[in-house]
Amino acid sequence: MNRTRTKAPPLSLPDGAGAPEWDEGLECWVVADPRLARQVLNHTGFASGTFERSFQLYMTEASREEYRELTEFLRLWFVQTDAPEHAALRRPVQRIMSASYVRSLAPRVEEITEECLDDLAAARPHDVMPTVADGISGKVMAHVVGVGEQPAVLHRWSRALSLFIGAMYRRDHAEGARTAMREMTEALSRATAPAAFPRDTELDRARTTATWAMNLFGGLETTASLLGSVILTALGDKAVWDAVREEREGAVEALVESVLVARPPLRHLGRVVAYDQEIGGSRLAEGDLVLVSLTGDGLLAEGEPDTPASGCPVTGAGAPAVRGADEGDGRPEQHLVFGHGPHYCVGAPLARLEAAVLLRRFAKRFPDARLSGEAAVWGPNLSYVGLDHLYVDLGV
Repeated sequence: MNRTRTKAPPLSLPDGAGAPEWDEGLECWVVADPRLARQVLNHTGFASGTFERSFQLYMTEASREEYRELTEFLRLWFVQTDAPEHAALRRPVQRIMSASYVRSLAPRVEEITEECLDDLAAARPHDVMPTVADGISGKVMAHVVGVGEQPAVLHRWSRALSLFIGAMYRRDHAEGARTAMREMTEALSRATAPAAFPRDTELDRARTTATWAMNLFGGLETTASLLGSVILTALGDKAVWDAVREEREGAVEALVESVLVARPPLRHLGRVVAYDQEIGGSRLAEGDLVLVSLTGDGLLAEGEPDTPASGCPVTGAGAPAVRGADEGDGRPEQHLVFGHGPHYCVGAPLARLEAAVLLRRFAKRFPDARLSGEAAVWGPNLSYVGLDHLYVDLGV
């Protein structure tokens, strides 16, 4: 921890909001109230370097030494940094992932979606997750980053890293993540997008590789989860499916936003307490881990979708108002599923675009589709919530 970090004015607990609660099983603080979550995610009293702290807490000294190459790789992900370093490292990626660039990707996303729907139609059984959700997210990210690997390979890397991030104490997860890191590094050395980033020094090359590995990782598992969940939700509610099939104005965007809130691919973000502080009677010590809920609920609870408002610069999609949010100037609060403040997800417009294109194309191709019996098989990861399988009857 950085013991010289300047202390910011203390957080004030919003009226009626719950204070951070200590979870004995996870040995960390949990912030569930969305109003307090916004403050924590945008306050210098809470640092982003959760990987570093987790390495210290959950890996032995011998394990940290054995897997130093892996831990150094993850330390360089810019989501693990704070201002001013975070802003400097993020800015070039944010310029690339601009709203205009994402809009320009729409024709390619549509082509990829049709290819994956062809694969779904040919597969037996018709499982949305490997053919469509993994296929679209993998092919889109391969196009953006400029790598030649197939979606199955990209997702194998991503899942290996997510397993390690969720359980660093397990040697098998560390072994899998190290293999994935080495293969990703090799692929990224040939990729087109990283070639435009600094490579003059060893540190430049390491940062560039880590940045694009992080971008690749970020566009795979969570996006595949969203794509599977929008199909599950649409086919699971006749009124919703009718609205999508009939192309009612705003129906697709509203569905995507409601799914983001009700079944967020990522339930929480981690932070580290930068210095001793007290919030609402809870005494947080320097170095404590904090899990900030992105759902407005506990770590395992599911929220209910609210009415969407305006928001996404690419799709025009809105964000549901947060339950109990302050009225302020009368505008609804943005939901927290893509984060908040300086760390807001740069890939949010692309994920929304992929989900909207999939819903429209799926409805056109398979208007009589329905869920098969026992259709949904959910994965076990607590942090990255998604389907392993989603079986459908295409009605053709």
